[in-house]
Amino acid sequence: MEREKYLEATEFENIKELIYASAHKYNQNIAFTIKHKKDDKIEYENISYLKLLEEINYLGTKFYDLGFKDKRIAIVGRNCYEWALTHLTNLLGGIVSIPLDKELQIDELESCLRRSKADILVFDEKYTENIENIKNRNNTQVSNYICMSKKEGYSSITELKQQGKELLNSGNKNYVDAEIDKNKMNILLFTSGTTAQSKAVMLSQKNIASNIYSMQLVEDIRKDDINIAFLPYHHVFGSTCMIVMLAYGVKTAFPDGLRYIAQNLKEYKVSVFIGVPLLIEAIYKKIQQGIEKKGKTKVVNIAKKISNFLLKFHIDIRKKLFKEILDELGGNLRFVISGGAPLDKKVAQGFNELGVNVVQGYGLTETSPVIASENFKKMKYGSIGFPMENVEVELINQDSQGIGELRVKGPNVMLRIL
Repeated sequence: MEREKYLEATEFENIKELIYASAHKYNQNIAFTIKHKKDDKIEYENISYLKLLEEINYLGTKFYDLGFKDKRIAIVGRNCYEWALTHLTNLLGGIVSIPLDKELQIDELESCLRRSKADILVFDEKYTENIENIKNRNNTQVSNYICMSKKEGYSSITELKQQGKELLNSGNKNYVDAEIDKNKMNILLFTSGTTAQSKAVMLSQKNIASNIYSMQLVEDIRKDDINIAFLPYHHVFGSTCMIVMLAYGVKTAFPDGLRYIAQNLKEYKVSVFIGVPLLIEAIYKKIQQGIEKKGKTKVVNIAKKISNFLLKFHIDIRKKLFKEILDELGGNLRFVISGGAPLDKKVAQGFNELGVNVVQGYGLTETSPVIASENFKKMKYGSIGFPMENVEVELINQDSQGIGELRVKGPNVMLRIL
């Protein structure tokens, strides 16, 4: 049965179609903002949607020139533009992308590289020591190591982009003209399992594209929004939502670390982000501590009651009433999606009473990932919302209390587990 759709969206067969469409529709919008620190000076570099596509094609052209077509490229590093660029380049060229947790111990990282049969490894300079140890052990089939930044002894993403640009300008269109098999494994993601060894989940571009489409039908993200990439990209929720933001025309910035959350929210004027409960609850706790420190707990509680009463008559004064509090979050935050674990109902309600819409979703790596979610039309604190438009769910083996196993069917369900 077709469910109610609240927003308009275009369904794409693969990620290549999606990125090309966004580059055309939002060509001068900023896709990513990169902060550069040098000699105590900070500069910001903006990557437009058009430039993003150009750089994907430059890097991809060089990847193909190096013989990476139909190979497997692993990525290890912090959330950054080079991470996103490498992942997107893999997808638009049909190269299998293998996002790996940067915090893995050497033995586990090596195991993932070996089990995934990775041919190439793109890594963040910060993790060079671990990478060189793995390289020296020679227990994997990785034959090419590429650093995200310039580092002696390694090719860099910057150098490969420039070389690819020259190849493309000279007429090499092998990468640009590559056709995508939407049903072929294109992403291999490791996720913790019930045993000691992590599982490798095989996902196709159709899996990811279908999930992005279903999210666009119900979640109120806008083309002028500014997102901050809190979720690690090596998690499927992080990497899928990175592309979700590109589907909307949103600008994404990168955080400096957990200690700088409040600063970064203000710095980039963040209006939307996707995070885990631990992060969202920590932000709310800091808000509450600030209110108590100023001795305004009673005043704020009274203001909430007044605001909630007016909302029954569709009169919304939250942004004005709680402006001082919201300014501590940068003054622009309006929408947050929580996933990965249950969110405290009081936190969700507290944010919404202040004028920040917080919704909760549920999913798995195996489902690319979203199965169900609340949305701006239908919310119930503590619930996981409604199934996505193209997902069927069934509760089986229920006990006397109605607790059972959730069975899921849809185009977002993985190919299989490795």
